[in-house]
Amino acid sequence: MNQDSMLSQAQAMSNLYEPAPLHTVMRSEIDSSLRLPLLLLVRTSTFWLVMGSFLALLSAVKLVIPSFLDGISLFTYGRIFPVACDLLVYGWATPAGLAISLWFMARLCGTRLHYTKVLVSAALLWNAGIFLSSLALLCGYSTSVELLEYPAWGSFLLFIAFLLMGIWVILLFATRQPRSLYLSQWYFLTAICSFPWAYATANMLLVWGHIQGSAQGPIHFWYISNLFGLWITPLALGMAFYLIPKITGASINSYYLGIVGFFSLLLFAAWSGMTFLLGGPVPAWMVSASIVATTLLALPMAALLVNFFKMLQGKETMLVKSPVLRFTYVGILFFIISMVLVMIHAIPCFNAILHFTDYTAGLLVSLLIGFFGMTLFGALYYIMPRLTGVAWFSTQLILRHFWMITVGVGLMVFSSLLGGMVEGIALNDPVIAFINVLSYAAPWRWLMVIAWLLIFLGSISFIRLLILMRWQMIEESIPLVSCSTASNS
Repeated sequence: MNQDSMLSQAQAMSNLYEPAPLHTVMRSEIDSSLRLPLLLLVRTSTFWLVMGSFLALLSAVKLVIPSFLDGISLFTYGRIFPVACDLLVYGWATPAGLAISLWFMARLCGTRLHYTKVLVSAALLWNAGIFLSSLALLCGYSTSVELLEYPAWGSFLLFIAFLLMGIWVILLFATRQPRSLYLSQWYFLTAICSFPWAYATANMLLVWGHIQGSAQGPIHFWYISNLFGLWITPLALGMAFYLIPKITGASINSYYLGIVGFFSLLLFAAWSGMTFLLGGPVPAWMVSASIVATTLLALPMAALLVNFFKMLQGKETMLVKSPVLRFTYVGILFFIISMVLVMIHAIPCFNAILHFTDYTAGLLVSLLIGFFGMTLFGALYYIMPRLTGVAWFSTQLILRHFWMITVGVGLMVFSSLLGGMVEGIALNDPVIAFINVLSYAAPWRWLMVIAWLLIFLGSISFIRLLILMRWQMIEESIPLVSCSTASNS
């Protein structure tokens, strides 16, 4: 074997364990080609984050003060709560995650983005679908299916827009430079392929078409498990596997352990949703299989955590200096918390107590905002200065954003966990009247109001940072689209 082949083989093996470096010119071309669509997706998704957290705050207030805004039909709890959930999932998490995956895939594949006008049009179509569908929900036109509340025309618009945007990730992968596949690419491709499949299937059976009632529950929770297990979770894990080696300089501890974590997550995550139907009128084998699959999620969790904490070992001082690493680290901690909460919920004796309580709300917030959100913010703090050529304006605002989101999500998990246990025990006691159960839940729901307030204020801090960055771009006359990119668009 000659020296060149040995060198190329060694470089290929190193690419398996850490993101491959790029030439400065190529990095500049990639960032220029991505600047307009990514800034559009990031800014609009952050706006929907603020709106979603504000409506979630209003809905939390209405749980403790039912008379609050009771004279306005648009702001009844049954309308603003679904809108808040959908804005956080489809308005914020989905387009922001797609934007991040575009940038990471372009860097990992070593290729720039072409024909960005179609991608920008798809992003505008997505935001139009979110806006019109949210208005429809506020006016009472809902399908009443959790996380699939949008009318048929609204969900169809989102599906078409996502296909147009997701195709660009596939095209980036198809035109990649010859190099070994890094682990983050596995997670991003899985997420991009899983979401349109699960979203279209669930909508065809529950919204666009109609299936018999006995099958609606399993299909619904199959979709929710795919939404969080094969869309939200792979996106966040792909970001973490990219960011930690880049910031710390440490390679993946065990690539093969990473493969075990990837395939075990792919195998078990889609089955975990049926635990929400424990005790319901569904075939026993579905629930039993879901309990087993949820328990076996401990395997990918252990494999992933070994890799993450081995990479972070000895790098504790960098957590103070690097906001990117700090957000990512806290996101990993919330990943552990979320997985433990999911496994507890799958145990039948605990499920019987916690099922109809606020416990499930805390679980979803921990997974969506704690795990995915913190990792996403870490990725944005890493990407935006490289994408715009402008540094973040204020370290104090970044620190304020970090602590507000961290404390807010932590308080939400704490209050929903303990409050859910109190509610569940009281609900299972036939001596206790339902009105007394509500009084027991009130203190914990006040804590949830404070938690949502902190999350909302943290979102305000982040959008303020984006506004300050935009003003600095205007002052420095940084174009959104370079001349070479515009000619190729």
